[in-house]
Amino acid sequence: MPHAWIECSANIADEPEVQKLKTLVYDAALETGIFPLGGVRVRFQVIDDYIVGDGDPANSFVHVVLRIGAGRDLATKKAAADQVFAGICDLLRPLHDRRPLAVAFEVQEMSADLNYKFNNLHEYIKKKAVSR
Repeated sequence: MPHAWIECSANIADEPEVQKLKTLVYDAALETGIFPLGGVRVRFQVIDDYIVGDGDPANSFVHVVLRIGAGRDLATKKAAADQVFAGICDLLRPLHDRRPLAVAFEVQEMSADLNYKFNNLHEYIKKKAVSR
């Protein structure tokens, strides 16, 4: 973990800041130091059908959900969330200054009992690291 879902309104999908968002969330998650490389997943989706705020077509949004595995204490989760959100805000600040933009970020903890995995990425990443 973490798994990140990033959504943005279509009217900002081509903005340079939004184009960099996927990489920023990926890097920021790893920089927290609490998530394993083989567990990181980032999805990016442009939403074509939406209404934001008062319905003005200039209004835009970015929504990021970071789902993490269970078991970390609140202070650790909060520190990681603060770090990732700060990176998102820093990246999107110029866009925020240019146009109406709503940015939302949420961290969700997955159930320890109902979270199933079939994953060999950790093994492949370790093998690649050894062979370098």
